[in-house]
Amino acid sequence: MRSERLKLFFYSLLFFLFFGLLTLLITLVEYSSYKTTVNNYLYGMIELLQENYPSITEKEIIELLDGKENTLYKENLRKYGIEEDTSVLASLEQNYKMSSILNCTFTLSMVCVLVFCFFWYFSKKEQQIKEITNYMREINHRNYLLTIEDNEEGELSILKNEVYKTTIMLREESELLKKEKISLKDSISDISHQLKTPLTSILIMLDNILDNPKMDEKTKLDFIENVRHQVETINFLIVSLLKLSRIDAGVIEFKKENINYEILLKNAIKNVEILNEVKNIKIMLDIEKETIFLGDYNWELEAITNILKNAIEHSLAEGKIEIKVEDNPLFTKLTIKDDGCGMSKKDLQNIFKRFYKGENSKNDSIGIGLNLAKNIIEKDGGMIKVASEVGKGTTFEIKFMK
Repeated sequence: MRSERLKLFFYSLLFFLFFGLLTLLITLVEYSSYKTTVNNYLYGMIELLQENYPSITEKEIIELLDGKENTLYKENLRKYGIEEDTSVLASLEQNYKMSSILNCTFTLSMVCVLVFCFFWYFSKKEQQIKEITNYMREINHRNYLLTIEDNEEGELSILKNEVYKTTIMLREESELLKKEKISLKDSISDISHQLKTPLTSILIMLDNILDNPKMDEKTKLDFIENVRHQVETINFLIVSLLKLSRIDAGVIEFKKENINYEILLKNAIKNVEILNEVKNIKIMLDIEKETIFLGDYNWELEAITNILKNAIEHSLAEGKIEIKVEDNPLFTKLTIKDDGCGMSKKDLQNIFKRFYKGENSKNDSIGIGLNLAKNIIEKDGGMIKVASEVGKGTTFEIKFMK
């Protein structure tokens, strides 16, 4: 701010010197014109006096020209018919004085205007600085609800707009942190609830085995198999939550590689073979031509496998799942459609929420697979949506823009 003041002071000084020199130049020009006019008049007067009054001497003429303003001087002028108040000399002298006064007045007026502009400019700057300072003080107190937009030009206006942008960013980050805290709190609550059930079951079954050393072998093996199933559930939950936490934290760098949809889908179908054998569901794959899209192969395989698991779980025995791939100049689209029980409107609105289990979900469902799939697809640059109707099945649609 100090350098800006010095700069403005320097420009003001140059401005003042310019107008001062301009006024001096005008005054000198007017003085030269005045002197020329007076001399011309005096030459004419001398010739007229010598012509009309031959008896006048040069000494008297010189005394008339060099005379001081006294009574004798005025009487000598009147003797030759020249009245002081009505003479051309008096008129010229009056005009010259008036012009000099006007020039000085103009210069002083410009200086006053300049001084006023100087003080007005810096009072405005100081007001803006004070406003920005108070604004920054409020930001330091975590008050991000202020507005300081400025559509004017100038360095401080640019600064105010940049501060405003920073405020918006801090406000968004603050709101995001609040949401993340709430999400973390809910996630911890959900995780503890999800872990509590299988752990309680494991403890009960192990206590039964330990309390009954004479338990028959078949019952004991059933308990052990159940414990193994619960441990697998816990392992799946922990692994899935670790994946989600890494995605949420942004520590995963999704690769951009060419993925062949046919290869990807055949491997995803292979991942659900064991699950599919129980219901004997027919999976129909429809790919018109070789279709390639950009994405991370391993993560996309994880996402589509989870969607296929969900489709199989909600399909009727001996049912079918239709998988179709479409390709056009704008995007590639993958459609996975089952003919299962479908979803209600409530389930449809919450299907991608973490730990949400729909009305037709299995008892051992965790409700994390579709949430993980959605996070993977969207973080990898794709889009996913779902449509469903009770009794008519569910359709998942995944798009990747080109």
